[in-house]
Amino acid sequence: MKFQELKKSLANGLKNLYYIKGDDAFLRHKAQEMIENSAVSLKDLNIVRFDDENANAFDIVNACQILPMMDKYRVVVVKGGFKKADEIKPIIEYAKKPTTTTVLIVVDNGANPNLYKSYSSIAELVDCSKLDSALLSRLVLSELAPYKTKINSDAMESLLSICNFDFTRINNEVIKLANLVGTGETITKDDVLNNVAREIEYDIFELSNAVSVKQGAKALEIIKNLLERKESPQMLLMLIQSTFRRMFYAIGTKESNAEIASKLGVKEYSIKIARDQASRFTLSRLKSIIELGEKLDFDIKSGNMNDENALLYFITNICG
Repeated sequence: MKFQELKKSLANGLKNLYYIKGDDAFLRHKAQEMIENSAVSLKDLNIVRFDDENANAFDIVNACQILPMMDKYRVVVVKGGFKKADEIKPIIEYAKKPTTTTVLIVVDNGANPNLYKSYSSIAELVDCSKLDSALLSRLVLSELAPYKTKINSDAMESLLSICNFDFTRINNEVIKLANLVGTGETITKDDVLNNVAREIEYDIFELSNAVSVKQGAKALEIIKNLLERKESPQMLLMLIQSTFRRMFYAIGTKESNAEIASKLGVKEYSIKIARDQASRFTLSRLKSIIELGEKLDFDIKSGNMNDENALLYFITNICG
């Protein structure tokens, strides 16, 4: 189930096994907290935690087999601690016939993506991937409610984009902005742009958007700002080239956005954006841009061209 479905699921009753995964750390923590709160009232007595420092599969299983004290359930939380799939076999075996008074929560931080595949097939999955813009907007409004602070639509759109749709970052920035503008005030786009630290992914999105509509001056201004922040020209060239590869793949196949996103290891929203941007190019033009990027990367590595000059040449060529 998706994170947003967890509250309703918990209201209908607890499961004995939960597997929390996804790339939003805030949502993973929130999901764990929600399950814990639903399971126990005496947390000091009935929650035991395992992490990288003390994780041992046999100890975890033993902890799961202990009865709760003055509570209906006992909670065992496992975060990290394993390097190989073989190490979690005792937990997999336990999961086939769990103790009915224990809620086992495994939180996967994504460090070993294939580690818990066996577990995910027999546990209740809580997907804490990044949320879509509509749900994120509602969450932002709920976070602002205690401050009696509003946010206009342009500011909301900029906030989500700059934070790369990561609610961990969004949540921190929302609290900062609410305190900045004050009770009863409205957060504007300028408030967001002037006070929220921009992630490079947002700048690359803005850059690729500018070049796709041949706004050369805007593209060069973004490049100038990135270079002033001491970003590597060669890295920027690679990131832009990667964006155009995604665009090429997006319009070169009839697969759905979800299917492409799964294959490329990116978010579905990224493929939607890539398709929108790619619609301004022909497939052959995208191919030539990718080939130019590869040539310039080779020229940089072989010492035939300065990295900054190569980056600027790449941008002006696309916009030309």
